[in-house]
Amino acid sequence: MGRNSGRDEREAIRRKNQLINAGFELFSANGIETVSLNAVAEKADVGIATMYNYFQNKINFVIAISTQIWGEMWEETRESFSDDLVKKNAYELVDFYCNKIIDIYNKKPELLKFSANYKTFLHREGGTQEQYKGQIEALDSIWHLFQLKYNEAKHNKCIRTDIPEEELFSLVTVTMLSMAERYAQGIVWANTQNSNHCKELIHLKEMILGWVKS
Repeated sequence: MGRNSGRDEREAIRRKNQLINAGFELFSANGIETVSLNAVAEKADVGIATMYNYFQNKINFVIAISTQIWGEMWEETRESFSDDLVKKNAYELVDFYCNKIIDIYNKKPELLKFSANYKTFLHREGGTQEQYKGQIEALDSIWHLFQLKYNEAKHNKCIRTDIPEEELFSLVTVTMLSMAERYAQGIVWANTQNSNHCKELIHLKEMILGWVKS
């Protein structure tokens, strides 16, 4: 009897998802560098040979996790708010993005913890443009939407356009995300022992909105 290619493909997807979910859980809780691929494979109940067959090395695996979790997050957001996003102007879009990051901080801080560990790991280990290709493509829709709204802002003046669109996009997204990551990790100095820094993130959002406003 011949092999069932459809069943094999489904099984491969299931095992990859098991590995990605296990890796995300372990890396979020313990950091990436301290967790071995053997430990991930064991938690996922998948052989280490299968791990290397799918991802080849740790860098590929970590990028695959980031690509999937952020891709799913933004795709779900895009589908849920598709009509609203198209109707928003650039200022409202920045406000929406900042609120989304605050929502992630409140509801899924482990995603922000992983994201911060991910950046540190890749900074140390390096990586090629080809390895990042999938992640870049997964976030393309966000960038293209901002480009569209930025060009509209040249006429409706809802945000400043004296700064190039890519620079403005990068400053807004990186600033908000990076601070949320640090608060989620608990590595930002504060006067109080309060473990929830949603108030500070709201203030940061207000600062960003004031800066981008025309």
